[in-house]
Amino acid sequence: MKLLITFTLILTTLFSYEIVLGKSSNKDKKVTESKPKIALVRDDSKELVIDKNTGLMWQDNIDAKTIRKNRKDAKQYCRSLVFAGYDDWYLPRLKELKSIVDESKYDPAIKFGFKNIQSYHYWTSSPNLSANIINVINIDFKNGQTYKTNRRGRCNIRCVRGKYNL
Repeated sequence: MKLLITFTLILTTLFSYEIVLGKSSNKDKKVTESKPKIALVRDDSKELVIDKNTGLMWQDNIDAKTIRKNRKDAKQYCRSLVFAGYDDWYLPRLKELKSIVDESKYDPAIKFGFKNIQSYHYWTSSPNLSANIINVINIDFKNGQTYKTNRRGRCNIRCVRGKYNL
């Protein structure tokens, strides 16, 4: 009998809850959380990632993982790219490329939806505003940080299309 009472007390303590009867007030109302909006949508058939928040469409084919060029050639590559039925691709600006970085991730530090990613430096078209014009800005998708690299160096390329105004 003592064993049963002890067991009952333990269960009551572990799984206790309060039942409130009567009229509920505003403070008793259940708080509903809004569901997070899915910003990035992947189109596997076209190998694209579309950002619903910014309106940008990102190239996400094997080229985004394997092709490395100097910055001048990277800009030309995007300008001449005909991909997924579009021919208005360009090398992204810093703010655009940063919009797909996920700083809570590491190796690669990129938002969910991208499949073709190299944990390496990707070019931006943003100029280096410091006195050293030989170095230009890129993002390392291993850690999501911004760096300055010699424009003659070779970095990966991920082209973008659409209008993005920050």
